[in-house]
Amino acid sequence: MSGPKLWRGQTLQDRSSERREQILDVGEHLLGTGGATAVTMRAVTREANLSPRYFYESFATREELIIAIYDRLEAQLLERLLGISLDGGLRVTLREVFERFGDFFDEDPRRARILLREPLADDTLHNHSVSRTPTFIRAVIPLLGAEAGELAPPNDEDLAIAAAALSGALVSIYLEYADGRLVPDRDRIAQAAVEVVFALSSAIRTGN
Repeated sequence: MSGPKLWRGQTLQDRSSERREQILDVGEHLLGTGGATAVTMRAVTREANLSPRYFYESFATREELIIAIYDRLEAQLLERLLGISLDGGLRVTLREVFERFGDFFDEDPRRARILLREPLADDTLHNHSVSRTPTFIRAVIPLLGAEAGELAPPNDEDLAIAAAALSGALVSIYLEYADGRLVPDRDRIAQAAVEVVFALSSAIRTGN
């Protein structure tokens, strides 16, 4: 029985996966520099030097591509927390979390535009980010050690409220800082973010 057909040493599946990553890379650049309106099938295929059929091989719509770009970046952001030190207690660990997030965005400002700024302007990204934030929080909490359980809201409804409040506050702080409208340095921004987390967690627990 013969194996999969090869073309220049690659299977058809390999080539398809490679084209998908190429489209994601181009789409990420367009989304991060021109916003959601810049991401069209024509613009992506032109930049990638691919025919439209290869776009639709991987993505049914431009909205599907935009969501995939967001999810790929979110996964990369979450990966930054792997192996984070738990030695200093929860507050110290949380501060390290926000410092790593800051590094992630400062390394490539396009990331901040995609994950933080564009969801404020584009309905597709707004709806997706709102739905993803509680899941992201649930993924982060186990990485912060046993103490972090005290930060987790007791039920899904409270988690949704906390996610909305937390993302709104932290996104606003970071974007104001990135745009130069906040004077504090990034260390003070990270510490402020820690205090926001504890304040919101306390307020939600008190409300119950």
